[in-house]
Amino acid sequence: MNNALLRQVVEALPDPAAVFDRQLQLIAVNRAFAEENRKLLGFELTGGDSLQKICDACPHLAELLLNKWRRALEGERFNTVLAFGDPPRHYQTSFSPLCAGNGQADMVMMVARNVQQEVEARENELFFRSVLENLPVGLHELTAEGWHRNMNGALRRMLGADHPAAKNEPYNIFADPINARNGLNSLLVEVKELKAPVKREMYLHYVEEVHDNVTRIRPMYYETTGFPVLDAQGNITCLFLILNEITEKKLAQLSLEKSERLLQTIVEHLPVGYIQFDNFGFIRRVNQTQRRFFTWQEPEGPASTALHHDPFSKLFELDRLFAQVLQNGKMVRLEKKLDYLPGQPGTGMEGEVFLDLTMFPVEDPVDKDRIVVALVNDITEKKRQELENNKTHEFLTQTGELGKIGGWEVDMQTRTMRWSAQTYKIHELPPYAAMTMEKALSFFTVESRAKIEQAFKACMERGKAFDLQVTIHTARNNILQARTIGKPEYRNGRIIRIYGVIQDITEQYKIKHQLTRNTELMRLFFDTIDMGYAVMDKEGKVNFINRKAQEIVDHGTVIGKNIFEVFPMLVGSTFHARVQQCMELQAPVSFSNYLPVPDKWYEFLLAPMQDGNISIFTRNITDSKKMQRELRKANEQLSSLNKYLVNQNKQLEDFAHITSHNLRAPIANMKALMQIMSETDGEEEKELYYNMFQEVIRNIDETLNDLIEVVQIRKDLNVEKERLAFADRLQKVKDILLVDIETSGIRITTDFTEAPHIEYPRIYLDSILQNLLTNAIKYRSPERRPALHFQTRVEDGGIVLTAEDNGHGIDMERYGGKLFGFRKTFHKNKDAKGIGLFITKSQIEAMGGSITAESSLGKGTKFIITFRPE
Repeated sequence: MNNALLRQVVEALPDPAAVFDRQLQLIAVNRAFAEENRKLLGFELTGGDSLQKICDACPHLAELLLNKWRRALEGERFNTVLAFGDPPRHYQTSFSPLCAGNGQADMVMMVARNVQQEVEARENELFFRSVLENLPVGLHELTAEGWHRNMNGALRRMLGADHPAAKNEPYNIFADPINARNGLNSLLVEVKELKAPVKREMYLHYVEEVHDNVTRIRPMYYETTGFPVLDAQGNITCLFLILNEITEKKLAQLSLEKSERLLQTIVEHLPVGYIQFDNFGFIRRVNQTQRRFFTWQEPEGPASTALHHDPFSKLFELDRLFAQVLQNGKMVRLEKKLDYLPGQPGTGMEGEVFLDLTMFPVEDPVDKDRIVVALVNDITEKKRQELENNKTHEFLTQTGELGKIGGWEVDMQTRTMRWSAQTYKIHELPPYAAMTMEKALSFFTVESRAKIEQAFKACMERGKAFDLQVTIHTARNNILQARTIGKPEYRNGRIIRIYGVIQDITEQYKIKHQLTRNTELMRLFFDTIDMGYAVMDKEGKVNFINRKAQEIVDHGTVIGKNIFEVFPMLVGSTFHARVQQCMELQAPVSFSNYLPVPDKWYEFLLAPMQDGNISIFTRNITDSKKMQRELRKANEQLSSLNKYLVNQNKQLEDFAHITSHNLRAPIANMKALMQIMSETDGEEEKELYYNMFQEVIRNIDETLNDLIEVVQIRKDLNVEKERLAFADRLQKVKDILLVDIETSGIRITTDFTEAPHIEYPRIYLDSILQNLLTNAIKYRSPERRPALHFQTRVEDGGIVLTAEDNGHGIDMERYGGKLFGFRKTFHKNKDAKGIGLFITKSQIEAMGGSITAESSLGKGTKFIITFRPE
């Protein structure tokens, strides 16, 4: 083969190619090889150059290139991947011997193909596989039918080494009966039906833990997310499962729910009425005591009733008190007298009713909303008793400071005894019956009588007052518990009388006995709840502490001691400040506090008590805090990874769509020109179509080169902008779509006067104009000549481009929300792919702009593109 013919053959090759003889001299080189050499090494090979020039420019490849050249001259053919330039670009280079007439190789042909993308793709795949393998959550890849494909290390550890999938044995997740019970199969079925991600919390399995030869079953909870991977046609290619263990969080949540149920039970059985309002004044909860007072029949009361609609609240002025408590953030306590008429709404009561009302704000520790709680206590009987006591106030003033219930006195000179009417009543005697000291003592039991006689003796001899609890047998043989108080009265240094009061405390005795019993039950109750509880006075002395709090404190017995002395590190701490705040505001306070010495976090709820003490509820939330920090860290890592993957996917999808869409029209033109040329006999006509054919090929080549540049640009996440003229770019698009324009007869008009230029990526602007023009041609109306008008204007510092056609138009009420969707079509045009407007919108928004449309059926469509101001 002569050199001229060899050069023609090399020039026709699509890939970069060059031929060197035995003296390393360049015999033939095509334009692609010369262009790549100029880009990578900075010079262009010409006749007379040699392979040594490339070796000198690439010292690290010199020996390798010469070695490959020598092997080819020996008749060997082979391929190898070489890296040229800085930064290096990888090329798959083939070395082929060219033989002379005698069959001996006297030249070597080098053909290079750019494989940079393939190399980068392999590196990216290795990187992503490493990332997924080391994710802190389990990841399982399945086929659409449920067969195991792959899993990462975290999932292998979750499933265990004996699991079939972990051993890469054939495993179908839908065929596993365990997954049918735990709900995993139903989740994946839902994913397949919806073709969308589904997330649930699940109990998947359990583990056995051995402590001190005791085996305990520990449930394992997971946050399970399933999602599909779809192909371009919307079919599921594979399924993914993400398992994130949340056992500790779930167990903590269940424990909290248990505590909440226990608290709800306590509230429901409080002996006083309980009403809870949200921060808008709606009644959210009423306990059974209050329901009985309201005579409501519903087991839970009227949920979500507003204050201003509730008759009881309006009558009781709860709406005004609610606003006062919510605004001031302080507790309000008052007594209220109500007069009910028969049949009046609000309660089943009639007549005069006295209520003791306490309203106080409570801040939700989670969402920080403030709620208001009202405690309603019916004190009608107590009030009536107080009124009765007021009627006997005249008698009580005669008994002085010791006036209690019944009064008595003994005249020490005459040894006579006088009782008040109430004292007779206590002894169940008729009023003002004759009474002596001996007869009065006869009502006491033997033990109580001895105590009274001893106390009287001490009073008479030493003037010692007494206060005793005694037992009385009444005249009707009833047994009463009574409290008797006496003190002497002196005149001129001599005792003239001993006087005092006697009080029937039988009910109080029973109440005290019951209270003692209730106290023991309450102590037992607080020892069983999974929460620390203590009672502390305002000085810091601990009066009560349950077993859980004792374990948390772990500091010996603290009852009766000042907590700030036992734990001096609490002085000046957040806990100390919150205690003072609770006492000053007389309102509950909740907060979390970190104690550095034990290195633990605790959650506290402080609530003031009526006796001036403070109730303290606490629990250890150290594990929860640590879990929150770890979960937040994992979420941040996943979020960062997800953003990176989404960006990479968006780049690949955008490039694929642009390539497919922008090459379809010119290729269609080529096919049309080829058909026309084949049907044409005239040489002049063929020459015309041949020139048009060359123009389309040139435009395709230019588009491909532009797309290659876009790949490099999108790799750096920055698209290079150029100063472009709208008229020039539109003309370029018209040249590409020449056949479609001539065939359709579309009339194209422009007005770029106000904004003739724009700084924008050329490939994006060409694609936008081409899509708009193509749409106007595709969806033209057969009733009139198609027309399209382009216009630019300046608005708010940015450029607005409008494209208005007179085609079919679109039903915006029906399709307006889907107009720019991926693969969304709104006409029966066979050429409609539903990609053009999606690509256009993606390109515009990628550069910070926006696109909208105005359209009416039968009148045409107007697209308005707003480019981001520079």
